[in-house]
Amino acid sequence: MLWPLAAVQQGVDLVNRQLLASQCRLLRDYLNELNTGSRIPHDVERQVLQIQGRDAELLSLKASSSQRYLLYLHGGGFALGSLDTHRELAIAFARHADARVLVLDYRLAPDHPWPSGLDDALAAYEWLSEQGVDPRRLAVAGDSAGGGLAVSLLQKLKHLSQRQPAAAVLLSPWVDLTCSSPSMDLNSATDPLLNKVQMKAFAELYAGRQPLDSQEISPLFGDLQDLSPLLVQVSLQEVLLDDARRLVKGVQLSGGLAEINELAWMPHVWQLLYRYLPQAAASVRQASRFIKKYTQD
Repeated sequence: MLWPLAAVQQGVDLVNRQLLASQCRLLRDYLNELNTGSRIPHDVERQVLQIQGRDAELLSLKASSSQRYLLYLHGGGFALGSLDTHRELAIAFARHADARVLVLDYRLAPDHPWPSGLDDALAAYEWLSEQGVDPRRLAVAGDSAGGGLAVSLLQKLKHLSQRQPAAAVLLSPWVDLTCSSPSMDLNSATDPLLNKVQMKAFAELYAGRQPLDSQEISPLFGDLQDLSPLLVQVSLQEVLLDDARRLVKGVQLSGGLAEINELAWMPHVWQLLYRYLPQAAASVRQASRFIKKYTQD
């Protein structure tokens, strides 16, 4: 019996998707195991929370009386990452921005595709509001996929007529999940961590049945008017360079405030190397100054 070519291709795609999903789960477990039990400095207070059934933690300096807050959304291609993998970076922001940093273990693909992660991010934002946190004292930040999720959160808040946070910091944000930015190809030889094939696979796991070019999946194609002031940091050598540039240009053309800081020869989300790389520490300090500039204490 001869099977139609389209049916054969669908079968191959399904097998490939299931294999990738299995690999994602294994890699996620491995990364979490590597980072489990990361050290909490003696001067940092860690409050373990549950927000709408999701694990979260609030990190702050014990000696600080600041009422500034930062909601941090970790990266990992919408399928990887956890509280453990990004705790040290969150603590660095707590220290330099003098902020109480809420980190959320939002639901991940492939088990929980869009809109699960966005719903969790919105729940965390609304939880902060319920605790009495004034948006003027609140910033949102995220790296890579978490940066894209942060932009989606701003757009969702606008759609719901809720107040925007005072500022947003995006580290190498992934905002075009069609992977059509020119740097996806132009920087393929200089980015040691990411590549277009890998990212399209992650994008499809996250999107589920939604088109990759929809504004729900790719916030670059959504409404960029009236968003919080943005600071974007990106490496000149990474494949997401033009995602960052296109986002900043789009916000600026829409009348918004957006700044971009481009560094040479840095790996994707180099800020995670805060304790080991001087450029990473400098970038965290710059982002923290931006947060402090636009938020009330």
